[in-house]
Amino acid sequence: MRTKIRAKWIIKMSNENDVLIKVGTIVKSGEKLAMMITKKIESFNFSQFLGKLSADTLVGLNLKFKNNWVNSGELMCLVGGVFPNKICFPMSGNFLEIDEFGNLKIEKVDDKKREVLAPVDSKVIKIEEDKIVLEFGAHEFKGIGLVEGKAWGEGKIKIIDEAKDLNFGLKGSVLFTKNLNKTFLLKAEVIGVMAVVTNVGDEGEIETELPVLKLEEKEWSELINDFKDKPEKMLVNSRLGRLLLVVE
Repeated sequence: MRTKIRAKWIIKMSNENDVLIKVGTIVKSGEKLAMMITKKIESFNFSQFLGKLSADTLVGLNLKFKNNWVNSGELMCLVGGVFPNKICFPMSGNFLEIDEFGNLKIEKVDDKKREVLAPVDSKVIKIEEDKIVLEFGAHEFKGIGLVEGKAWGEGKIKIIDEAKDLNFGLKGSVLFTKNLNKTFLLKAEVIGVMAVVTNVGDEGEIETELPVLKLEEKEWSELINDFKDKPEKMLVNSRLGRLLLVVE
């Protein structure tokens, strides 16, 4: 049986959050770690109007509204000649900028705070303004990423190569397969598979949005022989070329 390692998981945070745990806390899977205000930047193409303004006028608008809250329908500026067009803000939020291409950028702030939950049983080893770092035990399997990404999944380690065996019972799981056919992987996406682990294929040949990790043959054999049909919680990080099976 392979040796257990100590793995880390970094949870990125916004600068506005209420952290509910302390360094050294042992947390359970699904336990609430923080409440976070989420923000999203929306971009609106106003180049038809704002692209015609002089550089000095754009600078003036940026200075006028910079870091201010603007409301949907509020007048931003007038453009045109004798009968100018009123340009109003299309949504409420924090004004960020109008870039040189005439794109208006507004930061949207959600009304409700989002819960940040622990993905696995783990220990809190670091808390910073923009992140929480968790540490957990795991068995590590190494390979190369065919499609980069990372995703958590849970379920049994079982090889599935036939499309007829793909069903919604696999939602939220990691798919172990030697079938990298485009149609097969598309069906896996549709039913909610989180990532794919295989021992075949080459980089650049796989057409899917899912993270795909190719294990070395020795790693694949040990995984299937020692962990097959066992329920596991796991993390696929194809960018770093690793599969982690969580040790509870």
